[in-house]
Amino acid sequence: MIRTGRESWKLSVYLVLIILSVSSVFAQSEPILTSDFENGTQNWETRGERVSIKSDKTFAASGTKSLKIAGRSANWNGAQLNLTKTLAAAKTYQLTVSVKLAKGEAADEIKMTMQRGDTQFDGVGSTNVTANEWTTFSGKFKPSGGDPYLLIYIEAGRAGTSYYIDDFKIKLLGEDIPAQKGVILLNDFEDMTGQNWITNGEGVEMFSSNVGGSQSLKITGRTASWNAPALDISPLIFKGRTYIISVSVKLLKGQPGDSFKLTMKQTSPKGDPTFVEVSKSMPVNDGDWTTLSGQYTATTNDNNLLIYVESAGATTSFYLDNFVLKTP
Repeated sequence: MIRTGRESWKLSVYLVLIILSVSSVFAQSEPILTSDFENGTQNWETRGERVSIKSDKTFAASGTKSLKIAGRSANWNGAQLNLTKTLAAAKTYQLTVSVKLAKGEAADEIKMTMQRGDTQFDGVGSTNVTANEWTTFSGKFKPSGGDPYLLIYIEAGRAGTSYYIDDFKIKLLGEDIPAQKGVILLNDFEDMTGQNWITNGEGVEMFSSNVGGSQSLKITGRTASWNAPALDISPLIFKGRTYIISVSVKLLKGQPGDSFKLTMKQTSPKGDPTFVEVSKSMPVNDGDWTTLSGQYTATTNDNNLLIYVESAGATTSFYLDNFVLKTP
């Protein structure tokens, strides 16, 4: 069983990428550093005298744990990681992190900031975050080569805000992009994991379910139309290219008919979200699988891209299977 939402994952979620016909290796698809906090703080340190950080199983964007930051008394307090020996001069890197506020915290702005020596501070990315769901954002940084040290840190707009971070990644961005042909990503959930899908919305739950003779994801606990499973496909999407995205959905037995569509949430490095309708709304019932499909054209490499399924009904429970990302 896979469960997310208030109880987090009960089983570890592993990324299952099936990438076909890629003729060149591209550094963007291979993180040079990851922090999932499944085994302690993983070299992250406190930033501020009374700050505490710990690997915590209360919430997780993936896996079973995240890093909880508490005890802050200034907006620059938080968690930091020394990248002095990790980042090379004159190369461009993408830094990505998932964040969620602690229970009861009012919405706040979370930032990634790079400290370059004693006096230089560069904003890498920021976004508005709530205690209701995980938010993922990214930004770029290019070391000058003349900095005595490099510290990346996660801070909040308010001095006392407590929050969680998870799935921190650094990827090297190259000048070339890979050839992409045919199926780029397939999620069939046959391994009984969520294959890197997460939930959108507090209380939403996902289970591995054997419906129709093979595994799928079962989604329950929804309270809003946008509550749904979601997948970050940012590393696989490149500016100027058009992709076909599809997924099959079916209602749980006894659920009244509803309409569903695929939506892409684009979040800029500044944290500003826009929403693009990928597929038109389609009627879905509890008797047959319905495939949602549409095209998406990337206009920038800077956006964080989260694809998700939404319905007209706020509480409809459904199955999801056979997600495919491919080229035309």
